[in-house]
Amino acid sequence: MEASRLMIMSARQPRNLVLLTMLMQIMFGLLQAVEEWQAVSEEEKLGMERQLKIINKSPVKSFKTDYGDIFDCIDIYKQHAFDHPLLKDHKVQMRPKHIPESMVRGKSPRFLPKHIKCPPGSVLIKRTTQEDLIMDKKIKALGLINYPTSSHFNTTGVGPIDLTIGNAYAAAHYEKHNFGAKTIMNVWSPTTLSDQASFAYLWIANGPADALNVVQAGWGVQPQLFSSNYTRLLTYWTVDGYRKTGCTNYLCPGFVQVHRQISLGMVLNQISIYNGTQSDIEIAILRDGEWWLKLFNQFIGYWPQKLFYYMYGGANVAVWGGMAASPTNELSPPMGSGHFPKDGHQNKSAYFKQTRIWDNVNFVDPEADKLVLSATRPDCYGSETAPDDAAPNAIDFFYGGPGQCNL
Repeated sequence: MEASRLMIMSARQPRNLVLLTMLMQIMFGLLQAVEEWQAVSEEEKLGMERQLKIINKSPVKSFKTDYGDIFDCIDIYKQHAFDHPLLKDHKVQMRPKHIPESMVRGKSPRFLPKHIKCPPGSVLIKRTTQEDLIMDKKIKALGLINYPTSSHFNTTGVGPIDLTIGNAYAAAHYEKHNFGAKTIMNVWSPTTLSDQASFAYLWIANGPADALNVVQAGWGVQPQLFSSNYTRLLTYWTVDGYRKTGCTNYLCPGFVQVHRQISLGMVLNQISIYNGTQSDIEIAILRDGEWWLKLFNQFIGYWPQKLFYYMYGGANVAVWGGMAASPTNELSPPMGSGHFPKDGHQNKSAYFKQTRIWDNVNFVDPEADKLVLSATRPDCYGSETAPDDAAPNAIDFFYGGPGQCNL
């Protein structure tokens, strides 16, 4: 059993105890999902059943993973993205037109299941369940997804946020015109309760607070949505400051999937070990006609430019960092590795390394005077920068902390 799948249990404990603990965690999440489902009215249930028929297209082929997820191979031209009214006549782009070929060289993702690959002409998409829709609705109402506030962008008061939920961020804000960014982030599995969440994201944004355009990608532990504590590949987008538009991954039309083997929502099963081996992923969000998402050397898909009003000519802010969310009456979860950056960087702290800005032609190092660090709860989570030993002009960002405070 890989250490990354042991959650909070030690790899030295008996195998049957580890399996029992994992099963209890999954069952707890499922029981909560059932309770949420029972609280939904019959009319809402019928509405969700109709919504699922729209979201989940007829598969060419399907796979079930060891984590209980079902992934479908969907005809690329019949995917849910094209149910968006702005994308009815959209022509699929299989890869960026102007980004150099050198960008698809290098490391491939290590976590891909070898037996999962869709036939040509189809794409891999995680199947949406009724529980996903219930949890997504609750997540939006609770404000578990949001944009890290700074002096430049303040989204206070945006959206129907439940004030019983608190958010905390530790982030680096780069406030200069850009066309995207790339970064290397190590992957962790912070322990969260069923109504909490812990994320690490790269955000690209532009626009006023009440109409903020955002695309974001990274990893997160979000039991409310997935009924499990696995670390997953996550994205989100919005064009109105998280009010009504946008969603996580494929839960609404918008993101156009082009990859046959990588799906949003996949479990990232290679997890960093404190004071040990670090497992990281390279994420990039780049504008090349569309807003493309790249994982290592693979382009997964894109958010069509038609969806956005304020990001047609690029963005004005790039942000990278961590976020934790928790009910205000509970102690907050860990962020990143669960340790402060001040306690040590090497093999101890969560990081974003070799972050570079896409200027529409090349990747360039961020200008130090345009970089603003923030930690909304420095008693719970910290943020620091340091030079990168492998790239002298790069600025590495370290973040995170144990939490355990009321947000």
